[in-house]
Amino acid sequence: MDGNEKIAVIADWDADGVIAAAAIVYSQEKLGVFPVKGKRKVELIPSGPRELEHAFKEKCWDILIILDIPFSQEVSKALDDLYSRGCRPKIYYFDHHPVTLENMNNIETKYNALAILGKSPTAILVRRFLDGLNVKLTPRLSNLVDAIGTLEGGGWLRNKQQVPEGIVKLAASISKALNQSKDKGIWEKYVEWASNPLPFEQSLLKQNSEDDFKNVIELGFEVSKESDKEIKEKAMELAMSAKNLGYIKFIDARDKWNKSGASALTSAIFKILKVTTALLAEKKEDNVRLLIIRSGKGEALKIMKNLFVMGITEDVGGHGNIAVAKVKPEVTVRNLEEALRKASVQSLQEGSA
Repeated sequence: MDGNEKIAVIADWDADGVIAAAAIVYSQEKLGVFPVKGKRKVELIPSGPRELEHAFKEKCWDILIILDIPFSQEVSKALDDLYSRGCRPKIYYFDHHPVTLENMNNIETKYNALAILGKSPTAILVRRFLDGLNVKLTPRLSNLVDAIGTLEGGGWLRNKQQVPEGIVKLAASISKALNQSKDKGIWEKYVEWASNPLPFEQSLLKQNSEDDFKNVIELGFEVSKESDKEIKEKAMELAMSAKNLGYIKFIDARDKWNKSGASALTSAIFKILKVTTALLAEKKEDNVRLLIIRSGKGEALKIMKNLFVMGITEDVGGHGNIAVAKVKPEVTVRNLEEALRKASVQSLQEGSA
């Protein structure tokens, strides 16, 4: 390394991605420890799997750190395209999604990558990795990592002490605010604020330079409150239209919900119905239909994998209790409903075997 390395951190939009990115920024920009020795500026890019190809377009870095992004077919294609034009950065891939764990060998052998994977939330994985380099996070950043562990659970076994409720609510509000806005500037402000070693820096919280600015923390709580109310109202409405398909409830919400937050909506309906729930949404701007499945005992990912084997879905991601995938263009809603019926029965039989 010559001291002029170009470093990029590409992380998911949610709080896990934000806090994981903040931990890397703190290590590199404030301490000069990782990924290279000496303080370097890091390029910050929020992205989901489907946005990665655009994020990579006409860009190249010496070091690329990918955080909390499931290794879908779209991610693989984006990395292939990056390599095909001669850009071959050293890649660090931190993630906890099952599809990424399943592709660990592929990620490390096909690309110049070190995969740091596990069942714990990505922010927890990053902290453990940095612990090994003797990087100690600030109390604020460490508390936020703990809050992510509380929110996402998974294989998080560390720091069993009670996390302050206010910190957990703050982390949740960050996810909701960014899920609604998908605003790169606000995402970067959250990362800057979380990674700053000073106890409080008002300038980092300004949404813009105007006199009537709101700080992004207040914005997060406001958006979270408004979003929760809207989602609860829509969930009550849609729960009434749920169809019984085997051991699953199905809602076709393509013409009833045309904004972000489909996963949160599915979770809200699941809490009302108290049975495994599948929701079909549509991103009309991309001409993509998304299927989200929410369950309580790990059924969601099993059912989605069964649908993948049946040739119904592609680009499967998510966790045991919430799974997301694209429905293939040629699959009709009738085909999907019949496949959901079969997949739910099959997953129940697999669970009892």
